Amino acid sequence: GESLVKVYEAQHEAEAQMVQQALEAEGIDSYVEQTPSPLDGLTTIREGTEVQVRSADAGRAGKVIERFNAERRQRP
Repeated sequence: GESLVKVYEAQHEAEAQMVQQALEAEGIDSYVEQTPSPLDGLTTIREGTEVQVRSADAGRAGKVIERFNAERRQRP
């Protein structure tokens, strides 16, 4: 199959879903991957949530995510 590339690392699943919706609005298929992070010392494991797209869509997805981040910064 086509290789997937990570285009966004969300803090939690709700954020990942917002990114997915922004990508889908542009017609870009995306996939959310839960990734347990390596242990930092003995602290609790934090999970990152990666948003991935097909490598062919990565350039377009990057632009969508830049816009997503800019809009999010403008909100109070």
